[in-house]
Amino acid sequence: MIHKLIQSIKDSIARAQHIEAVRQSFVAAVADLHLDAKEISALRAEVSQHQLTADEVREIGMHVLHDVAQRIKQDGIVTDGEVTLMQQIVQLAQVPSNQLGDIMATLYVQRKMYEVSQGRLSPMQVAGVNLLAGEQAYWSEPVTLIEERVVRREMVGRNQGVSIRIMRGVSYRVGGSRGQSMPVYGDVPVATGDLILTNQRVIFKGDKKSIALQWHDVIGIDPYTNAITVHSGKAKQPLRFFYVRNESSELVAQIASYLMK
Repeated sequence: MIHKLIQSIKDSIARAQHIEAVRQSFVAAVADLHLDAKEISALRAEVSQHQLTADEVREIGMHVLHDVAQRIKQDGIVTDGEVTLMQQIVQLAQVPSNQLGDIMATLYVQRKMYEVSQGRLSPMQVAGVNLLAGEQAYWSEPVTLIEERVVRREMVGRNQGVSIRIMRGVSYRVGGSRGQSMPVYGDVPVATGDLILTNQRVIFKGDKKSIALQWHDVIGIDPYTNAITVHSGKAKQPLRFFYVRNESSELVAQIASYLMK
């Protein structure tokens, strides 16, 4: 029994050493943020040599993806070569898309920001929206539309007047006024949906309200870290869209500014 236990421990240690050796090889191969055909072939051979399971390879792939993503994010620019590298790692380690999570989402946003800074923007498919002839969508972002509305009313200028005592226990009040009922305004969420930026329009497709504005009707935009305000002479008040997630705020502002020109 002890013999089997000792052997099991030895096997576990050897297995861990094999996994670590392959992980180190992956890290070394992507150190220059580039993978060529020779390096990919060598990594596959090493995985086969150490007889790693698919789960073990995926775990190594996730580790390498996190490391590469952190390095890429440092300068805020995601180049074509870096996108290719991430795709190669995903394919090599067979990492399923549902495990990529925020890694690729963050890099995708940074990639789009890099494209805008270079004066090029790739169109994207947006489901459930009828686009006009020659119209292309360039971004879709989940938002909440906030409007300024009356939330309550308050009495202003109310005067109790003067109480005049006539006799013990009896008084008479004169000069009182009821005042005026005035509205008090506040920010109210009126709809949730998607803010869609196209080459022709600003579109809000909401669950309770939808809006479409031509870019030539937009006077200006005010970007914030958690929202974007669109000013237009066609709307009764500025359109304020609050982001469901704030990670894309800078990108949305950049794309809007680019398309408004």
